[in-house]
Amino acid sequence: MELIDLSHSFDASVPVYPGDPPFHCIQFCTIPTDGFSVHKLETSSHAGTHIDAPSHFFANLASIDQLPLSIFVLPALVVDVSHKKARERIVWDDVRAYESRLAGGIAVLFYTGWSRFWEDKNGRYFDHPWIDADVARRLLARGVKIIGSDTMSPDQSPIVDTGFGVHEAVLGAGLVIAENLTNLGRLRELQEAAPESTWMVNLAPLRIAGCDGSPVRAFAWEAK
Repeated sequence: MELIDLSHSFDASVPVYPGDPPFHCIQFCTIPTDGFSVHKLETSSHAGTHIDAPSHFFANLASIDQLPLSIFVLPALVVDVSHKKARERIVWDDVRAYESRLAGGIAVLFYTGWSRFWEDKNGRYFDHPWIDADVARRLLARGVKIIGSDTMSPDQSPIVDTGFGVHEAVLGAGLVIAENLTNLGRLRELQEAAPESTWMVNLAPLRIAGCDGSPVRAFAWEAK
């Protein structure tokens, strides 16, 4: 079975949303001193490849530990929007070619190609294309359960004048968002090479009590 890794590595170069705490991995115990190795992790709940829980925006809705595992393991459809330019809006016309493949109970993952800027020192990763809230609402109306992208956010990063329309629509419906995915280009190639195949995605988070999000080790595989 070929597993497609959809996660970025956690290291000192992990970009974080402006104002969020940075990621640190610090040696706490060492083999020469303590006889074993232990590291201390400091991170935002929304650093790296991660999932947003509804409680990220809505205090009365589910935290990450309250969601069933079944919501995180779904068939996936990659929507190619890699033609979009920096800070360009992704609209329904960009999704229309995939309408016949949209189905209830799937994850729709937007491939912008922006993960190539993950370690960019000039901050270009934050200038990614972003999804119009109307697109999110239409996908939810078709029964889509997860919206994900290979960007810092499905909305602008940081917000300029558009608001958090996708976050509000998806999280407000009690569903989840996957952010900072990578390698969606490879998954798209495999999907298009065999359109009759079903590709599954695993976005299972850590079970952190009361938390509004969690890092994930995202991956995909072809269902047999």
